[in-house]
Amino acid sequence: MTEPRPLPPGATLRIIRMAFLGGVVLFGAVVTFLVSRDPPSAPEMAGTLRIINIVFLIAAALGILWIQRKHAAERDSAARKSLNVVAWAFGEATAIFGAVHYLLVGSPIPYLVGLGMMLAAFALVPIRE
Repeated sequence: MTEPRPLPPGATLRIIRMAFLGGVVLFGAVVTFLVSRDPPSAPEMAGTLRIINIVFLIAAALGILWIQRKHAAERDSAARKSLNVVAWAFGEATAIFGAVHYLLVGSPIPYLVGLGMMLAAFALVPIRE
């Protein structure tokens, strides 16, 4: 029997990154479908959700930038991998919150901004082997 081939360096992180992105894009597609069928369920919350979303985006951006600096200085490969996942999770959280905002209010802008934040997290905290 042959031994299974080991994964190339960074393959696990690439799989995790695609899982983050795939889940957010699929959720966004479902939300788009739901919003196109029914009117938004809580349009009166638009102002409050906008303020919360802006504060959340700023906090996530600051968190991603802080993790980026730690990631660049980190020498331990296992610690760098953990920092990758945490930074990407900040980006994913902004996109998911934006999708929920889209579902409740009917505006896709917060979802698209959150998706951009997630892609920025992928670019700012890259896979380093």
